[in-house]
Amino acid sequence: MFGWKKNVTPIGIDVGTHAVHMLQLKAEGEGWALAAAARVELDSLPRLESPAEMALSAVRVGLKTGRFVGRQFVLSLPSTHVQAKNIRLPQMPDAELEQAALWEAKDRFGADLDDGRIAWFRAGEIRRGNEAKDEVLLFAVTGQTLRDYLAAMASAGLSCAAIDLPACALWRATQRIASGAGEGVTALFDLGHHGSQFLICRDNEPVFYKYIDIGGKTLTAAVAQKLNMPTAEAAALRQRVSAPGAADDAETAPLEQAVFDAMRPALENLAQELDMCMRYFVVTFRGARPETILAAGRQASAARVCEALSNSLGLPVEPVQALRGVAGLNELTRPDRASEWTLATGLTLYPLGRKSPMVAPAPVAVGGAA
Repeated sequence: MFGWKKNVTPIGIDVGTHAVHMLQLKAEGEGWALAAAARVELDSLPRLESPAEMALSAVRVGLKTGRFVGRQFVLSLPSTHVQAKNIRLPQMPDAELEQAALWEAKDRFGADLDDGRIAWFRAGEIRRGNEAKDEVLLFAVTGQTLRDYLAAMASAGLSCAAIDLPACALWRATQRIASGAGEGVTALFDLGHHGSQFLICRDNEPVFYKYIDIGGKTLTAAVAQKLNMPTAEAAALRQRVSAPGAADDAETAPLEQAVFDAMRPALENLAQELDMCMRYFVVTFRGARPETILAAGRQASAARVCEALSNSLGLPVEPVQALRGVAGLNELTRPDRASEWTLATGLTLYPLGRKSPMVAPAPVAVGGAA
């Protein structure tokens, strides 16, 4: 199907700040089946000096425990390694915009990107009186970061097909399962451990992106403070009350309510951030407010998180079922855990959809729009 070994996709490697998810699919008839999956918690591994070394350690464990085929991989870096900004530039041809975007990246991000990569997407035309400019989504990764992760994966015996943007992986995964994909306005939300990513697409094109410094770590800290317990115990309690059927258990239900009450202020703050993002989109592009937010990430399936965000925003916030329709799912990838596999799904399906320009093996100075 794609030229990869045995008609399987490349290994999608979602490197997070708390865990590494690895996923591979295989063609089966007219659809897909699970080929292999592995999730490795970084806290379960010996602490190493650099994030890339931690990722390497996790990937080695994943390769041993999973039944992955071949050595091709597509990897997304932790969102904390990707700098992003919405900018406005005079309208110009793509060739000129590439250079202008590079200058803007160097100026705004304050880093030497000569051997790094940038990625940009035209979001749309913005008019102020008689003046027309283009809103541009700008992403940047330093060359050193790319080299560190490429060297780490090579040490695991893997061959890089691409380094992808988390935002593009998020978009690609939801396109596979969303009804009416590519039409109208779509809002995608990835609730990670350290922070969150919010992406708005219009007519199949990304037009808004923001990284928000509120994530699962924030929610756990809120529980620890409110219930006066160590952070590790708060994390374990959150996991316990998020287990299937916990809300219906007579013993667990009071704990679930206490956890929810502790998280409520942080979730309200997060909802306010999302609301401001949507207001910006409506005002800037004169578009309709998204009718639904699709939520990805392990934290999105935690107890009552989507419910709280939905109540605050006044619109449905629904966990993404990224692996819907995939045959042969196992305990690790069961439906109630599907949202945490969203980025890994988008990565392993890299051959099928939008590709960011951060393609390995050799970083170059400038990448154009996909």
